[in-house]
Amino acid sequence: MAQTPNVIGHLVMQRLKERGLAATPENYERLYYEVAGLPPPKPEPEPEPEPVVQNNPFCMELLVTLREMLREVTDKTDHLARELGEKNEDLRASVSGLKKSREKSEVVRLLGLIVAQAGGIQDSVQNSHRDLVETRHSLKAMQDELAETRQLLNEDALTGALNRRGLDQNLQREIARAQRAGTTLTVAMVDLDHFKRVNDQHGHETGDQLLVHFTRLMRSVMRKSDALARYGGEEFTLILPETDARGAHKLLDRLREVHRQSPLLFEGKAVATTFSAGIATLQGEDNGHALLRRADGALFAAKDAGRDTIQIA
Repeated sequence: MAQTPNVIGHLVMQRLKERGLAATPENYERLYYEVAGLPPPKPEPEPEPEPVVQNNPFCMELLVTLREMLREVTDKTDHLARELGEKNEDLRASVSGLKKSREKSEVVRLLGLIVAQAGGIQDSVQNSHRDLVETRHSLKAMQDELAETRQLLNEDALTGALNRRGLDQNLQREIARAQRAGTTLTVAMVDLDHFKRVNDQHGHETGDQLLVHFTRLMRSVMRKSDALARYGGEEFTLILPETDARGAHKLLDRLREVHRQSPLLFEGKAVATTFSAGIATLQGEDNGHALLRRADGALFAAKDAGRDTIQIA
């Protein structure tokens, strides 16, 4: 007669005691297969070295937490499968005994036992379901955190514009899209004139406020499809899909007007500034580096022409 999991469990505990072994999961598992006469499972292969997330301890911590959570889910589902297997065997034995029973008292006793065993199975499933639902919610929250982290990695901390990493990714994507669809793409390099003078006269905190203020003004004239990046210091890059040089010039003219009408207020006084800009349109097999270089050259020409000027490459 085949041994039930409960019988095997009792025998395993007895052998552990006879051999003077601690009741660790490893010893229990080894003797369980020995008593059951089953081949032990093959050892899992050593995991491959995990990729290192450089310069981002938050991501590293999040990934460690994720691995622990997934391991916990696996343990819960394995435990549920084993528990349901054992309870199912007990239930099957009780039903078998019920079929053979002739005594009313025995029938009543077995029926009560079956009801209790069925309730135990239901409780196990409900508890595991509750645990897995909680784990799913935790994974969703972690997914949201990772998405937010990924966004932060591409953003300039001060202005909220794209940083150089975000600029490279966005520009590469827009260039591929424009070349595939045969549409135009224009880039504008925008630089605040005499920014150092603002820092020297009003302090670096005011300079930071000016950068944030200027970012908001640029966003006010942009379309949803446009992208804005802080190229470095007081220099910004506008990525303008489906826009030619003339359209980019019009956008910068609107920005100039808004900028003149909405100066930064510092201690009740207006901090008046101007900007220079260079425009370049995608040509042939241009890559991002070539396009930015031509726009930067046009910006240099605008600066050389006396600032507060827009030049087209």
